Amino acid sequence: MKIACLQFAPQLGKVDENIARVDALLEAADMSNLDLLVLPELAFSGYNFPSLIAITPYLEPTASGPTTQWAKRTAQRLNCIVSVGYPERSTTPNPTKEPNPNSNPRPDPHAVESIQPLPDSPPAANTEITAVPKYNSTITIAPSGTILAHYRKTHLYYTDETWASESPSKWLTTPLPLPLPLSSPSNPHSSLPTPPNKTLPSPPSPPPPSPETIPTAFGICMDLQPHRFLAPTTLFEFASHIVASQARLVICSMAWLTPLSGFDVADQPLEPDLGTLACWVGRFAPLMAVAAPKGKNGNGNGDRGGDRDGGDGGKNVSEKIVIIANRCGEEEGFGEGGEVARYAGTSVVLGFGGDGKGKGQEEKVKVWGVMGRGEEGLLRVDTAVEARWIVRLEGGGGGNEDEDGIEDGDGDDSVEDARKRGA
Repeated sequence: MKIACLQFAPQLGKVDENIARVDALLEAADMSNLDLLVLPELAFSGYNFPSLIAITPYLEPTASGPTTQWAKRTAQRLNCIVSVGYPERSTTPNPTKEPNPNSNPRPDPHAVESIQPLPDSPPAANTEITAVPKYNSTITIAPSGTILAHYRKTHLYYTDETWASESPSKWLTTPLPLPLPLSSPSNPHSSLPTPPNKTLPSPPSPPPPSPETIPTAFGICMDLQPHRFLAPTTLFEFASHIVASQARLVICSMAWLTPLSGFDVADQPLEPDLGTLACWVGRFAPLMAVAAPKGKNGNGNGDRGGDRDGGDGGKNVSEKIVIIANRCGEEEGFGEGGEVARYAGTSVVLGFGGDGKGKGQEEKVKVWGVMGRGEEGLLRVDTAVEARWIVRLEGGGGGNEDEDGIEDGDGDDSVEDARKRGA
């Protein structure tokens, strides 16, 4: 599968300028033969709005505002699926055509009934603003313009809580028409020395794309973290949903903050934020322990890595691809005295579960590509070829340091560290 993440630094409240910036970045990149393009959370509005009043001019009607129109044009022009985040002013319960079989409605403490009028606003404006629910959403569009998925953020960060409601239907996994296999088996010759005067045979070419659909889970930034930073870190709510729904692809649009200073980001903009990357890997730890469904690996044993040579046609049924499209840059707080938000960049495409060996043994996470902490541009990967890096985690996803310097892979940040990273 050919995947692209667009990482850039949106300016708060400058929708037209941000769309123009994204179009320029896409124009400068190789956009041929893509299957999927993913953009960050609230990609064109920006993220760091301090209040409902501040974000109200930038709220978009459900699946019909500037972001959706851009996504439709771009999906048609590039002939690929496009997924992008936007601030939604609800005009429909949920525009996704297929019902969500994994929905689990729950009381929403941020439902519209609990929003009180803002004392500094005219009464008419208060009534209009609070009359309809608002969500931090992503929309996913096919090249035909069809809405394939519409997801509303389930775990809100502090900034979201000033204006948005939690998703009333909670998590979403839905099929997307994308080519199979998701990825190719690891090259069996990659670690073998070549005998003198001999040439090893080339690995087989990937099989042609399949018209099948892929169960795809959607998340937005804070969804990775414990609910309101109050739930136990070991619940892994989002990752557990991915496992339970048997999703094979995960799309995460992010506006994930970094605890790094502005100097640290500016000094090494092309270097990824390894602390953030380790946190993300840790929050997906349950994916490293996923067994292949019985019978899918050809032997019915349900081994965690799957049987690459048996029955699955080389599709590696247990592997899950995780796409994280984060933003970079800084946003000043809206208005005078607003707090600066600094973002981690580090957009990445990961593979979980395909190389797992067993509990207590070495686990591996594939990294097909990763961007720098302050880098703008396109991360393009092809999961049908070998991953660029392998991150090895000792102890079945524990927190030991690997050879690439990524550590703390168990996701157990302190609450304060987690608050600095979530968004």
